[in-house]
Amino acid sequence: MKKIKTIEVGASIFEENDRIAGKNRVLLKKHGVFALNIMGSPGSGKTTILEKTIEKLQKEFSFAVIEGDIQGSLDGERLDRLGIPVVQINTGGACHLDANMVAKGLEHLPLEDMDILFVENVGNLVCPAEFDIGTDVNVIISSIPEGEDKPLKYPLMFRISATCLLNKADLVPHTDFSIANFTGNLKNVAPDTKLMVLSAKTGDGFKDWLDYISSTLLASVSQFPDLSCIEFKGRVVIVGMGDRMKGDDGAGCLSAEILQKRIYKSSVKVINAENAIENYLGVIEKFRPDTVVIIDAVDFGGKPGDIKIMERDEIAETTSSTHTFSLRLIIRHICSETAAECTVIGIQPRTTAFGEGLSPEVRKSVLHLAKSITP
Repeated sequence: MKKIKTIEVGASIFEENDRIAGKNRVLLKKHGVFALNIMGSPGSGKTTILEKTIEKLQKEFSFAVIEGDIQGSLDGERLDRLGIPVVQINTGGACHLDANMVAKGLEHLPLEDMDILFVENVGNLVCPAEFDIGTDVNVIISSIPEGEDKPLKYPLMFRISATCLLNKADLVPHTDFSIANFTGNLKNVAPDTKLMVLSAKTGDGFKDWLDYISSTLLASVSQFPDLSCIEFKGRVVIVGMGDRMKGDDGAGCLSAEILQKRIYKSSVKVINAENAIENYLGVIEKFRPDTVVIIDAVDFGGKPGDIKIMERDEIAETTSSTHTFSLRLIIRHICSETAAECTVIGIQPRTTAFGEGLSPEVRKSVLHLAKSITP
């Protein structure tokens, strides 16, 4: 009887999109461009917030915008009046921008002259959340007229966003909207998403948003190494390790959890080994990797959240984390059994005390890693 071949269409689509998103990220990083994916419902105030933001910061930074709409160029024309490069992308019916659309938009921008790129996504709270487009930060803009329940109805959109801007705060006195209820709903589904309440019309709360952009941009330029220098040859194993019960020692574990949801390639295996990597040596060897990357909290004397790419010879016989084994010996064993190239991505912990979650600095580094690793 003839066998029926099953094709995983969804996985294939996301795999190709993520590959292109990775290329976008590398290209933007190469030119020192900080990119933000601006998402939200139609009418939430995305374009108005971009107008006000660019006007306020134009003397400090150079901007460009990729404007996504199903049809027309009204928003693009508004931003073009600010004298910045604007690329209009009309999706022709698609309810989101994908990485390939953004890649084509980047071809028409003067990347070498840009500091900040805003990608204003198509107005939608569903599809844009599913597609990585290669930006540094996702921002969701919600607004008072939309109601308090949006985080509960569209949890993925809020969960993948580093920041939520609650716009049109000037309308609160004229509605039964409760900022406290919205805040509670947001924390319920996306506890790590930073909330800023503002009004693009009156300017109230806008300074916090401007400070956020400036500080995040400077941190992205100064703190993180260029992860594109890691060569992912052939079959790849990525291992996150650590102890989730001991503060920042869980950084590798969270990194692996996020990457497991992002990477669909059959040639890549992501393992969350927690504090028992020795239990996974057989799995790693059976996969026959050409490249092994280990993500772990390592005290190399840096600032909390600093990231360092280390070859195996740079790893001391013991680390200051809570592991009961020598990381260097584990790496030596993997290399001898597989002949793979081994690299360690070390994240400097602030604390490895029992019972504490990740510090804000380390959590930020983990999110950066999860977006930047593109095997």
